[in-house]
Amino acid sequence: MFNQNNLKRPAATFAAAVGLSLVLSACGGGGGSTPEPDPTPAPQPVPNGQITMIQGQITPFSAGVANSVDKRELAIPAPVDSVGKFDLALPSTSVMTGANSNLLFSVNNPDASVFGLCKDITTDAPDDLRVYPINFLRTDKDDQIISPLMSNKASATRLRAWWFSNKDITFKYKGDCLGLGKIDTTITLKSGWSILDTEIDPGVSTTYAATTAPLSYVPWVKTTAAVGAQSLAPNILEPWKNLPTYRNR
Repeated sequence: MFNQNNLKRPAATFAAAVGLSLVLSACGGGGGSTPEPDPTPAPQPVPNGQITMIQGQITPFSAGVANSVDKRELAIPAPVDSVGKFDLALPSTSVMTGANSNLLFSVNNPDASVFGLCKDITTDAPDDLRVYPINFLRTDKDDQIISPLMSNKASATRLRAWWFSNKDITFKYKGDCLGLGKIDTTITLKSGWSILDTEIDPGVSTTYAATTAPLSYVPWVKTTAAVGAQSLAPNILEPWKNLPTYRNR
């Protein structure tokens, strides 16, 4: 005899299977397509105090412009590749406070200040603070190069400067310095290497602000193109050379 219930069972089973398939599809299961992988996280800048390298690219660059770059007194040469890129390894804290300790500068000692020859000085920097800035590099062709930033004033030069400090420190400095002009700033450095956004309006004023490391290779250009008023300001990239007691450090 025909049983109506026998017809209903396959229909109900089919409906249940379709419903389960839809649920599994919505949940990403049931043998569907593989889920998309998480996107690669964006690179994070290296924090100040943990910087170990300067990555740059000489711009413009053509064959013969440079084979290597260096900060001469630190003796840290780095080869330049075929498109002008270089990876300059910075000395460790133990090297800077050991073998290179004679290269470090005081902040509050007017006879050996990193800011050079200054007057009307006010600072709260401690006596034992020692620093060393890299404002420029030199190529094997004897060109000075800097890492430029967009300046706020047409008469000023703005650049990244890599500063070593022997301690974590925030200090104030105010003075009128030969070449750098008036300085009235608060500087924060981490133990090790930090980067300061430095803007020099030669003979007028100089400002400093902590900034982060670039995420990749950044342009480095000749100072002859970037520091137009350098002739008006003696040693603006090495202000300590204006000190009467400077000993060719």
